[in-house]
Amino acid sequence: MENRDKVVVLLAGGRVVQRQAMPSVQPDLKEEELNALLSDQFREHTTFQKWSLQPVSNYTLRMCSEIISMAASYINNDGAKGVIVTCGIEGIAELAYFADLIWDLNPPLVFTGSLFNAGSRGSETSIRLEQSVQAVMSGFCTGKGALLCIQDAIYSPADVLQICSFRRNILAFPDAPLAVFAQPSGELLPLRSPRRRQVLSLGFPLARNIEILNASLGDGDLMLKALLDKRFEELDGLVISGLGDGDVPSGWVPLIRKLVRTEIPIVLASRPGGRVQDAEDFEGSASQLLEFGLLDAGMLSPYQARLRLAVGLSAGLKGEDLARYMKGEQ
Repeated sequence: MENRDKVVVLLAGGRVVQRQAMPSVQPDLKEEELNALLSDQFREHTTFQKWSLQPVSNYTLRMCSEIISMAASYINNDGAKGVIVTCGIEGIAELAYFADLIWDLNPPLVFTGSLFNAGSRGSETSIRLEQSVQAVMSGFCTGKGALLCIQDAIYSPADVLQICSFRRNILAFPDAPLAVFAQPSGELLPLRSPRRRQVLSLGFPLARNIEILNASLGDGDLMLKALLDKRFEELDGLVISGLGDGDVPSGWVPLIRKLVRTEIPIVLASRPGGRVQDAEDFEGSASQLLEFGLLDAGMLSPYQARLRLAVGLSAGLKGEDLARYMKGEQ
């Protein structure tokens, strides 16, 4: 098999492997061009496979699961040593987090990307590809689930947030990396292990309609009313992204009560990405919403909570099992 004992780079798009689009120029790098970017010690161990090269904004949850299933097939069927996925950096943290929820294989799955187009000034294509291949071949990433290779380090997706769209440091890392690449030698230096992962196996269809409803200062209730009046039956689940501890405007309370009675799973998350807390008791407080039966997202960002809810529902979790899963207790 052509991929046996190779590191497969699955090209799912992203500027890291695409030129700035211009007339009469193909935007994606060819396999021979990508190979030429790797040093000899890594080139012979690497193979490139194209997916659809779509903008990450076009990805559906079904497409995300297809990427991960394809990566698993390279390992299970072809004997690949590990898989690297390239994609747009604007969605890389969410895609990698989703993958980490369901990646149950020992060989590593590593995501990488770049803010700059391949070949442009400031492009990180060569170093990101080489570091990702090095990470897979090092053995350090084995058994650690899905990982991010970005900004000269290896991170757990659960520890990554997007904070900007135009600076080189587009992502923020509240926790220390798992490993760093020491420059100029490029040696990979392990620092720590990721937190315990909760993995639900591949092989199930994903719940399709999980929406996020953001609360903001002075918000009205138009969106909630629209859900109740027209479209709530199309929802598989809902994440409410609350202010601060998870609080929402008081006018939302009667509408949320009605939504709870529909038995649609509703998760409460903190919009800033902190922790949902029942520290205070007032109309619209997190304490009140949790009493209504909303599921506590704990430390998850609203975006992580949405993906985790989709995976939990697709795996058939309900009631207390789903509540524990959302809080990371199973």
